[in-house]
Amino acid sequence: MWASVADTLRTTVLPHVTDPEARAATIQLIGMAIYAGRRGNNPQRRRLDQLSMALGASAGQDVLRSCSAVLGDPYHRVHGRIREILEGQLDEDVDIEVVLLKALGGQLPNG
Repeated sequence: MWASVADTLRTTVLPHVTDPEARAATIQLIGMAIYAGRRGNNPQRRRLDQLSMALGASAGQDVLRSCSAVLGDPYHRVHGRIREILEGQLDEDVDIEVVLLKALGGQLPNG
């Protein structure tokens, strides 16, 4: 469905939009439609589980607070692993959201 929305905006609407602000808004809508089609399920539970498993017994009730404590202590035994997981999660977000970032900058996204 979202691919159809993006394609319709790109091929039917955008070629007829001459106002710069309306054109920018249309490009942003194309980016949002592409993003919506690619984003998938909310990864929060999976990500918290990943971090919790890496923390082990030190996970506690607030996993993100525990991660902050581990990252604040470069000598903690899972410091490197937590950093690696969080960087991977950030990379996942950027890979998915780059289409939005480009569209907000006025660049017509591919796809």
